Amino acid sequence: MPGPPPIIIKKKVIHGGHHGGAWKVAYADFVTAMMALFIVLWLMNSSVKIQKAVGGYFKDPTGTSKMVGPTWWEPAKTSW
Repeated sequence: MPGPPPIIIKKKVIHGGHHGGAWKVAYADFVTAMMALFIVLWLMNSSVKIQKAVGGYFKDPTGTSKMVGPTWWEPAKTSW
């Protein structure tokens, strides 16, 4: 007599789903930080007049106080 049939247990392989997009967020953060660093380095190397104009913007971003730096109707005077 052969006996009862064998019990076969099939295990489903469960994958973690679609993953792999988190590196894009980390890379975008890194690129943004590098861009900010190079802008700061560039501004540190620029003239004092430009540094004051950029500093004036960050002191008053709405532009309600006196204007700092040249405007489009008052071109910057070069010293060459």
